[in-house]
Amino acid sequence: MNIILFEEGENTERLTADDVRCQHIKNILKLKVGDTFDGGIINKSYEKFTIKDFDGGDIVLEHRTLPKAVEPEYPISLFCSIIRPIDAKKVFKNLCCIGAEKIYLGKTDKTEKSYSNGNLWSKDKYYPLLVEGAQQGATAYIPEVVVHYSLDTFLEKNADKFRNKIALDNYQYTIPLSKADISNGKTIMAVGGERGWSDRERQLLLDYGFTLCSMGKRVLRTEAACLAGFAILASKFWK
Repeated sequence: MNIILFEEGENTERLTADDVRCQHIKNILKLKVGDTFDGGIINKSYEKFTIKDFDGGDIVLEHRTLPKAVEPEYPISLFCSIIRPIDAKKVFKNLCCIGAEKIYLGKTDKTEKSYSNGNLWSKDKYYPLLVEGAQQGATAYIPEVVVHYSLDTFLEKNADKFRNKIALDNYQYTIPLSKADISNGKTIMAVGGERGWSDRERQLLLDYGFTLCSMGKRVLRTEAACLAGFAILASKFWK
C-alpha cells in the first residue's frame, strides 16, 4: 500500500486490530505514535494521517484534508472484452493503478461463453481489486466499472461520449497506436478478447468512428494489450 484508503462515511479515527490496514501500518510500515502516512477517502479527498495512540491492538488516528483534487489521472477510458476471470483481475487492479478514467466490459463475438458466467463481474467481487490497485498507485480515485451485455450495447450507449475512439487490431489497422492523436478530448480504447475481433465487430467499430491501431506484429494477451496500449496513450500526457 502506497496510500491507505477509507470509504466515505467510514470511521477515519480508528483502525481495529483485525483490519488489514492496521496490520500493514504496524507490521510493514512499522510506524510509531506521532508518525504520519498518506491516505484518502475514496473519490472524495486526500488526507494526511497521524498516529495519535495505540489502544490495545487498535490504532487511534487524526487527520487533515489536503488541498488536492481527487480526479482521474488521464482522460482515457477502456472497453475490454470479458476474458478469463483470473486475467481480468489483473486488468481491474492495473488499470485502476495506472489511471483509467472509466472501465467498460462486455462480451464480444469470440468470447468464451463460460467466462461471462462467473461472479467476478459483480461489484462486490471486482471492487476490492480496484481498491488494491488504487492503493498501489497512491490514488484516491477509483474508476466506475460498467458491464454491458456486448460490444454492440456498449457502442450504442457510449460511443458518442468520446471524441477520440481507438480499437486495437493487428490485422486491419490504419496507423500505429503511437501515432494516434488524442489531444482533443476524452478517449476510449477498445481491446478485444483472446481471439481478437470478428470481421463483423471490426466493421461495427469503424461504423462508430473508431480508428484501428496496432502496437506491432506480436499478438499479446488481452490483459497485456490493455496495459501496454493504455501506457502508450497515457504517455502523450506526460510532461
